[in-house]
Amino acid sequence: MVRAINERNVEDRLPLFDSVFLAKLEQLHLLSRKIFRGQQHAERRSRQTGSSLEFADYRNYTPGDDLRTVDWNVYGRLNRLFVKLFEAEQDLHVSLLVDCSASMRWTPEARPAGELSKFDHARRIAAALAYIALANLDRVNLFPFAGELAPDLGFVRGKQQFHTVLEFLKRLPGSPGDGGGTQMRAAFRTFAHRMKRRGLVFVLSDLFDPEAADALGFLRQQQFEVSALQVLDRAEIDPALATGGRGDMRLVDSESGTAFDVLADGGLLDAYRREFSGFVAAVEAHCRQRAIGFIQTTTDVPFEDLVLRVLRDSHLVK
Repeated sequence: MVRAINERNVEDRLPLFDSVFLAKLEQLHLLSRKIFRGQQHAERRSRQTGSSLEFADYRNYTPGDDLRTVDWNVYGRLNRLFVKLFEAEQDLHVSLLVDCSASMRWTPEARPAGELSKFDHARRIAAALAYIALANLDRVNLFPFAGELAPDLGFVRGKQQFHTVLEFLKRLPGSPGDGGGTQMRAAFRTFAHRMKRRGLVFVLSDLFDPEAADALGFLRQQQFEVSALQVLDRAEIDPALATGGRGDMRLVDSESGTAFDVLADGGLLDAYRREFSGFVAAVEAHCRQRAIGFIQTTTDVPFEDLVLRVLRDSHLVK
């Protein structure tokens, strides 16, 4: 018996962010360990403040904010604390690099109902990170990549641009460049040359590229502050979840189309798990050595838990 594990056609599903969840996101800030041009502090609590800057927006007060930035007139009317945000001449640039390769759209045949593909999960994370940055008046851009870097959104600013971000994420191309493969090094070199200013870079990918670690290291060498969010399907960690057990299988590489007929016995499954965990450990160690943030998540992790707890615990947001 041959079991086929192939890429499915998945729906383009993006998050329906309700007002309650958006309010929670507004309490967060993207953390920067470096001081880029235009920043006053290594860990930003709010945009710059002062009489010489132009008022732009409000956000909810969080403990630790400078009380001088609270709008006490609003507090007198609404009995709620809001912090005033101001336009600055320079601000932080946040770039979200989203992997659109064929492997990101792969899902197992025995997929739980309602569970998102890696690609959908990555787009949801990108949307949440974008909103956090926009709510704090940072400039945000989205860069799709696979075999090459695809045309980007262009930097946007302010919460009113969130709908522009969502529309761009809905229209992300399928595997730009070479029909499905991933070439992170080439894509990231194009990105670095395209960027005139440095800032925060978030890479959302399964990192299924032999040069993934070196490509991330290249961005770090180019003076970007880099965080990699590896998005996996649970079945990639434990292939027994994808196959339903053991037996004859045909494995198809979703990017190259190469097929392998194998007998999935206990020994082969154990060897796969060892190789996979070794691959992830090597990428993570490479990132740690080069001060690159690294988080691994799977498509079965509840989305709000990932954004509100995992990213905060990993010091990517505060």
